[in-house]
Amino acid sequence: MIVLDIYISDNCWSCEESSRIASDVASLFPNVTINLINIQDNKVPEEVFAVPTYVLNGKVAYLGNPTREQLIEKLTAVQSTVSLT
Repeated sequence: MIVLDIYISDNCWSCEESSRIASDVASLFPNVTINLINIQDNKVPEEVFAVPTYVLNGKVAYLGNPTREQLIEKLTAVQSTVSLT
């Protein structure tokens, strides 16, 4: 299973874009669980110290928003390794 947690905040100007990116990418990867997690409402892992932060399968993948292309490339690579095992 592939899980992408995107940590956001209400007072983060670029987190609205994080939501749009998540929405755009979700349709391309129906087998990836994408969670938008508001740090004001939830417990935050120690490695998350800024927003937005993208955590892929428990590891920080991006601090700040990646481009859609970067995220698609990363998810495709992870998906192919998960499919092989």
